[in-house]
Amino acid sequence: MRKTLLNLSFLLVLTFVLTFNVSAQVKPNTFLINGELLLQNKLKITAKNQGHLAALKVLVSSSAPVLNRVPYTVVSKTITPPSGDNHDYMSLAPYWWPNPKTVTGLPYIQKDGQTNPQVNQVKDNTYLRALCQDVRLLGLAYYYTNEEKYAQKATELLQVFFLNSATRMNPNLKYAQTIRGDLKVYGTCTVDTEHFPELIDGVQLLAGSKSWTSANHEALQSWFNQYLNWMLTSEWGKKASIAPNNIGTYYDLQVVTYALFVGNKTLAKSILDNQTIKRMETQLGANNEQVLEVARTNAWTYCNKNLDGWFCLASAAENVGLNLWDYTSTSGKSLKKAFQWMLPYGSKTKAWPYQQIGTFKPEYLTPIARIASSIYKDINLDSQLATTHTRFMAGAYLELLTSRYY
Repeated sequence: MRKTLLNLSFLLVLTFVLTFNVSAQVKPNTFLINGELLLQNKLKITAKNQGHLAALKVLVSSSAPVLNRVPYTVVSKTITPPSGDNHDYMSLAPYWWPNPKTVTGLPYIQKDGQTNPQVNQVKDNTYLRALCQDVRLLGLAYYYTNEEKYAQKATELLQVFFLNSATRMNPNLKYAQTIRGDLKVYGTCTVDTEHFPELIDGVQLLAGSKSWTSANHEALQSWFNQYLNWMLTSEWGKKASIAPNNIGTYYDLQVVTYALFVGNKTLAKSILDNQTIKRMETQLGANNEQVLEVARTNAWTYCNKNLDGWFCLASAAENVGLNLWDYTSTSGKSLKKAFQWMLPYGSKTKAWPYQQIGTFKPEYLTPIARIASSIYKDINLDSQLATTHTRFMAGAYLELLTSRYY
């Protein structure tokens, strides 16, 4: 489940906190978070808006533990990838288990939705996800406070993970989502970096700091340019690009964001025009249900994850002048209708008719609903979510305004 669906407290402070320092009132060049909104919220602090002052206090408090964080690195793992190079990222496929029919347990067999605890033997994915969360948080803390300590810590984390020769990650995922006993190439590996677009937003918020120099920025752009090339040209990346489900959605999100980060808007727009838009037609059914996600053992979880990925793509698409929010396919499918299909289940006015072996949590829809409430003004979310999403409706100013986009 994506971080944005699990860490609502972070979303609360990330999008709507402000700073007392108004000397750098510049719209940030973020790709998922609305830069204009960030700037306007920052300006509101000069008017002593109490809600935003409270949010700033929460942001600063949330950022404090990160300042003492030991930097993450992929080279610290104890299980070496087949390449023999610990700089190569590695993870174990979470839903694959030892085969009870063989003495060795190989090849592993799939149990969709059931995580094998053996995945914790390799921490690269844990570190990567935590890094993305920390850099995004530090970037926002720096933007809103102009306190260099946040940029300094973000710089340290980024240098260790991406740039320093002794600790850097190689720009590939050849050994991600490894299935023991199976050497075939799968595109599923690319989901391990699905949070990199959020990290990039954090990096963009470091602009102007003394710590995150132009040399650092150019070096990170070079790393992501190499990784983008791997995503586009490798067998793993090519398989991810044609994946019909959320794997393909998040592949597009990554490629588009990386292209924007390295300054290749032409590539970003080409992917959106020629690949992303076509996915809407194939992923959504006649009622705008997500046909492949509802077939999963944790269907509600994956429907929310995939729709969140689409909303991220719609945010990124605005950077090249493309409006995915209001796009409707030739057969009448759209993101708005996909959200409306989900809404009765999130509001518990309908029982979820598909399999969900994990706990059904209607609040998974809440961050998506907050975004939708600002994009689609004609959908009355107040009445539909009031009874089940008390955070959405309780009247608490910060809770009501929390979202990634608006």
